Amino acid sequence: MKKRVIIYNLVFFLLISCAFKPLYKKSNLYHPHKIKIVIKSKDRYENNASLMKLLLNQRINKNNSKSSNLRLIVSLKRSVVGMGINKDLSSDARMIIIDVNYLFSDKRGKLVSGKLRSTASFNYTTNNYANMLAMEDTSEKLVKSLSSDLADLVVGQKFSRKVSP
Repeated sequence: MKKRVIIYNLVFFLLISCAFKPLYKKSNLYHPHKIKIVIKSKDRYENNASLMKLLLNQRINKNNSKSSNLRLIVSLKRSVVGMGINKDLSSDARMIIIDVNYLFSDKRGKLVSGKLRSTASFNYTTNNYANMLAMEDTSEKLVKSLSSDLADLVVGQKFSRKVSP
């Protein structure tokens, strides 16, 4: 009986003494307040800006949020460059670079700003339709990755001053 009590106490203290704290939280500090997301892009007929806004809204804002002066301004810039690698006579490799500049502010001014960059490559062939699909698919994957990283940065950020929504 005495051994059981000792074992139970030992297991109890080992479980409580775990000091693991996750780096990012699933819920954010601004939960009752909605963050207004503004996406700026020079590409007119691209899906990247609307996809970025949709994904950030899903990750950051909840349905029952109140309006506030919290604002996330995101600037997207996409560039396509040749990599100089020929796969065969009719195809070569291209690389898409997406740069994201962001600014998170509240009523009193700037809270945090920064830059994110992501790159990916795709095969460029003589088929125009396949090229368009490959470029759009690669861009979509990059935007998903960047929006996830940006949402984690905004939600998990600690600020030097109090946030005033």
